[in-house]
Amino acid sequence: MKSSFLGHGKVILIGEHSVVYGYDALALPITSLHIKTTVEPSEKMWMDTAHYQGPFFMAPDEYDGLKYVVKTMLKKAASQAALKITYTGEIPIERGLGSSATVALATTRAMNDYFHLNLTETEIINITNHAEMINHGKASGLDAATVNSDCLIFFNQKDGPKPLRSKLQATLLIMDTGDLGSTKKAVTQVHKLLNESPTAQSNLEQLGRLADETKTAWLNKDAATVGLAFNRAQEILHSFNLSTGKIDQLQKIALANEALGFKLSGSGLGGIVIALCRNEDDALKIAHKCQNIVAHSWIEEI
Repeated sequence: MKSSFLGHGKVILIGEHSVVYGYDALALPITSLHIKTTVEPSEKMWMDTAHYQGPFFMAPDEYDGLKYVVKTMLKKAASQAALKITYTGEIPIERGLGSSATVALATTRAMNDYFHLNLTETEIINITNHAEMINHGKASGLDAATVNSDCLIFFNQKDGPKPLRSKLQATLLIMDTGDLGSTKKAVTQVHKLLNESPTAQSNLEQLGRLADETKTAWLNKDAATVGLAFNRAQEILHSFNLSTGKIDQLQKIALANEALGFKLSGSGLGGIVIALCRNEDDALKIAHKCQNIVAHSWIEEI
């Protein structure tokens, strides 16, 4: 007997960090980036990933969220079964592409199917979100909602996810800096800054408002205004010391080559960046000029 689930990644368009404090955010599922989780019987509890192969509960600390998921699901199944859980796919870790939420959700769903638990959607998302809290110290629920969606998500903690199926009619260039980010470090850094600086608090409020402005512009198919919102959001995220020299370099190249807007996506301190472009040709031109600086790039029609 074997159960598998294919989970996809995401990018935060706008509202990272402010969403943790109750403001709105917009995030986009990236279905072309995925991780497959397979659960099957084994002689001992075993994890098999690109980075770790060994006893499941002896995996490094970065897998603590997954350990929680597996323990929780075994308890719900009232089972002491030994399992081999295999993760295969192409979402780079610690880049802001939702890898931790993707594998937590996929593991929950695969084990739900394996043990025929028939958990509700709410139960599945709650387990995923708790794993994210373990992974990152503080999680808004945005990542779990987006990797569980097939369309754009407008999100806040109070109201939860709301799907937006409207298209902007533009092109998004996603570039992986190749540098590992640390969500836990970034969240802690921003929290400390907010406690020390009234200016940072004002900037956080503005970041929240920019998400609302982006939603309105998106529904009006006003890509130019979305681009301006991206640029202002990047200024704020830079003021939180979340940018890097490489991110700043990529920003200069993108904006010098007709990008409508540019910003980091996710926690920052590395990870991915996004450039909003009018069309695929502009995106390809920017990607070509950045190819020696970035590890990977993807283009999504939005």
